[in-house]
Amino acid sequence: MTHITSNLRVSILKIPAAVWRILAHSFIYGFALSIADILFNFYLVSQGYTINDVGLLSMVSRAAGMVMGLPIGWLIDRFGPQRAMIGGVIGYALGWAALLQAPALPWLIAAQFVVGACYLLAATAVTPLLALVTTEEQRPLVFGMNASATLIVGLLGSAVGGVLPMGAALMMAVEPRSTVAYRVALTTVIGLSIVALWPVLVQLPAVAETRATGEEESVGSHRLSWFMLLWMALPSFLLGVGGGAILPFQNLFFRDQFGLSDAGVGLALSLASLGAGVGALLGAPVVRRIGLQRGAALLRLGATPAMLLMLTPWLPLAIIGFFARGFFIAASYPMNDALVMGATPTAQRGLAMSLMSLLWAGGWAISAVIWGWVTPIFGYGPQIVAAALAYALSALVIWSLRLQRSAEQTAA
Repeated sequence: MTHITSNLRVSILKIPAAVWRILAHSFIYGFALSIADILFNFYLVSQGYTINDVGLLSMVSRAAGMVMGLPIGWLIDRFGPQRAMIGGVIGYALGWAALLQAPALPWLIAAQFVVGACYLLAATAVTPLLALVTTEEQRPLVFGMNASATLIVGLLGSAVGGVLPMGAALMMAVEPRSTVAYRVALTTVIGLSIVALWPVLVQLPAVAETRATGEEESVGSHRLSWFMLLWMALPSFLLGVGGGAILPFQNLFFRDQFGLSDAGVGLALSLASLGAGVGALLGAPVVRRIGLQRGAALLRLGATPAMLLMLTPWLPLAIIGFFARGFFIAASYPMNDALVMGATPTAQRGLAMSLMSLLWAGGWAISAVIWGWVTPIFGYGPQIVAAALAYALSALVIWSLRLQRSAEQTAA
């Protein structure tokens, strides 16, 4: 254990300054996103919009990812990941400014499309930018740190977001659940997004590639069929279906089912973010022990009983289930990405990732709209069960993948 800790410390000390700048950006930008996640639905409800509208706007955000997925890849390749990321963050901030001034639902839909597309542009550009400024040996550690930092910051953002409306209400002499209080609180999303640009405005130096000769051929030179590519992307679609069933409504669930205040909801969501952050760090040690494919499938399966715990009427057990859901999902999806990349020829990896992203966004959008209609009639129970089934099916598909043995060994 001491040896592992020593090696980790040495590896961290070798991380370039450019990486720390990108990690700082991810932390601040993730902080802004987590505040937006907890407050936006409350802002909509305060204006008289219904849970149907909440589901519709969540669908619009994901639909932006579907429509703009391939063009975003072209933008990153054409202008470089750093410029693309900066442009995405600026567009995200402008989109939020439009959201907070939108006078009616059609204007909200248009602004939400811009927010969703620009968020995807900024978030997608981070990975190639990190790859540009690191060596191949540094990337596993750096990518893990970035994923964990982005998730754990939700712990801070959800807690702060929960109390921001109260502070705004005191400052403006209005009710904490008024539209004015939520609008003032949400302006912090714009401010933090702009601050997140500061660490990455300077030119970030690229690092020379040190890939070993012949490594690219380790997964074989064969091309996968469209059927195989779609089958490998199917777990991402099912993951989106599960996420779209619960995450757009998570804050309303805890408020409606347990009568929590905004601050209480923020605490519950912050604990879920903590679970996700811890899970992102612990996925890799699990797959080292039991294998990449088996580990990705079993970690994804763990989200099923976790979701079912949310059916309990006892708040602590529901929070434990929500915490565990975040843990298992965050632990499994990077491992599934590694599994797919290890089994896909180099010439098809971009196509494979595009399909995974598009199907995930499509699953989320469809699920969010459906449950936005169904939940007001049947309550939250059916959608929790549906999310649990989607996660179980996703795990089954990962387990069923017929991948080359050499590919799994390479990815592991």
